[in-house]
Amino acid sequence: MTASSDRLLRRTLWANAILSVGSGVLLAALATPVAKMATHTPLQVLGMDLALVLELLGLGFVAFGAVCGWVASRPDMPLGWARAIFLLDASWVAISAVMLMLPASWTGAGIAGIVVVALIVADLAILEYLGLRRISAAH
Repeated sequence: MTASSDRLLRRTLWANAILSVGSGVLLAALATPVAKMATHTPLQVLGMDLALVLELLGLGFVAFGAVCGWVASRPDMPLGWARAIFLLDASWVAISAVMLMLPASWTGAGIAGIVVVALIVADLAILEYLGLRRISAAH
């Protein structure tokens, strides 16, 4: 893999790392107000209050971002990990669509939040896909 063939993927993974860690810290810190803004009525997910789910999700974003940064920082990028990150991002977009169809009473802010995050993650997934294709073509 040459520096030019992996540049797109490496930069995209760094962007994913920064966005994931930053949004994860914010979500974990502001889980309760975000949960209150997202739904009209309190929501339970797997028996847990939505605020707790969002806090755990935020911590998960931080861990995911750390993995993205680790993969991007390797001199020989582990492509299996990069593919897994791409698949997780693509899955996030699909799960977001399902969330919007759940019988939850989402507020306008809740819907906007889900859609905006899904669009950002979709952009990252597209760039990751293109970067992975570019690397495959270079071999």
